[in-house]
Amino acid sequence: MDEESGRPIRMMNFVSEEQLAESKRTRGERVEDGTAHRDRPLFEILKENKDKKDAEFNERFKHRPPKALDEDETEFLDNYESTKREYEQKLADEEAQQLRSFQVKS
Repeated sequence: MDEESGRPIRMMNFVSEEQLAESKRTRGERVEDGTAHRDRPLFEILKENKDKKDAEFNERFKHRPPKALDEDETEFLDNYESTKREYEQKLADEEAQQLRSFQVKS
């Protein structure tokens, strides 16, 4: 008994049927409590919600300027461009060499 007297007493508030009906009328029907029925499959509802969320996200970030390149990215792009130029120059030199050797044989 001493242990029970130390615990707080929890009061439960019961709701009458009239109060419940009134609250349902004021807030409208809901699918969660069974007062309304879905007219579409859950998949369509979830897809629509996802599309709305994606559209809001895209709208928020649509007008943002692109992020500036950092030092590592610019270094990588510079190295890529120089490697590409070297490769193209090598191909052009080989092609020129083959043309010269073909002209000499002819």
